[in-house]
Amino acid sequence: RWLLLFCASRWYAEVWCFQLPFVEPGLTLGQSSLRSSIPLGLGTWSWGNKLLWRYSEAQDEAIAATWRAAVDGGVSFFDTGDSYGTGALEGRAEFLLGQCRRRDRERRLFDRRLAYGTKLAVYPWRQSPDSFVDALRASLDRFGLDRVEVAQAHWSARNYWPPQDRALLEGLARCYELGLCEAVGLSNFGPRALEQAATLFADRGVPVAVNQVQFSLLSTQPEDTGLIDLCRNQLGITPVAYSPLALGALAAPDAPADYPDGPRAFLYSQVLPGAASLTSLLRDIAAAREKTPAQVALNWTICKGCLPIVGARTPSRMKENLGACGWRLSEAEVRALDDAARSATKKATQNI
Repeated sequence: RWLLLFCASRWYAEVWCFQLPFVEPGLTLGQSSLRSSIPLGLGTWSWGNKLLWRYSEAQDEAIAATWRAAVDGGVSFFDTGDSYGTGALEGRAEFLLGQCRRRDRERRLFDRRLAYGTKLAVYPWRQSPDSFVDALRASLDRFGLDRVEVAQAHWSARNYWPPQDRALLEGLARCYELGLCEAVGLSNFGPRALEQAATLFADRGVPVAVNQVQFSLLSTQPEDTGLIDLCRNQLGITPVAYSPLALGALAAPDAPADYPDGPRAFLYSQVLPGAASLTSLLRDIAAAREKTPAQVALNWTICKGCLPIVGARTPSRMKENLGACGWRLSEAEVRALDDAARSATKKATQNI
């Protein structure tokens, strides 16, 4: 009897008096049956982009190792686009993602279901539904797949040529009906455009998985306009946050000497001087939690109910990004970051 009492008291102490490890619940992607094992995805904008991200083909092996680190870390959702890649390298990101997936299938290195999402560019010459069907078929050729999990419109043409917008949404519906994708998605759609698209797809019985928008502590318009709430609580669509680190600015570099080369340095010089209180708070929270400022900024987007997609081309960077999962900021920390974000005098680009 005393032994049972002792064991029961130990169990009580371990369960109730000590904090149990946080377990990520995973999430379903909108109206689809697709799942993301953790609330973090890998973005591939930099894979093939020479202008902004200084890509070279010599990085391909490191990129493959980064993909492997993402899968090992629990990432299920991988984002790309048919326009990703500079000049002759357009579509390079899709090719590399497909190559990574085929290699691991051949080696039988994983058995978890992945979700690839590709965005089809709304180019002026894509005017008919069939033009989007043809575009997705070309993407599938680069992937080396018969179908992709999510096909998305990269942006809306609603504000400058509504007939094209309607035609390309019809094209996405046809992609689903032809079995070329398991669900559709949208990107850079504001509240009104999203509601109209959601109605069109609902009438056709086409599941909408995601709406991808630029969202970070330096780009809060999707929350301010009610778009995130519309996605999550009214339409049942997962909001995906791209550029959640504002092209790296929210990693909180200490001084201009730490800024990257190229066009991003101009962005940093524009937004960071007016965001000193925000970057200071990020560093303070990071130090208290033994995290990095980037991990804190990513966790903030997770706390807002979003699935952030963050870029990486090295395993070490991917592992740092994964450190944003497995814990949550407190409500007080989120409120403090909200206040600091509002105090920033200049925001990053808003794309809705």
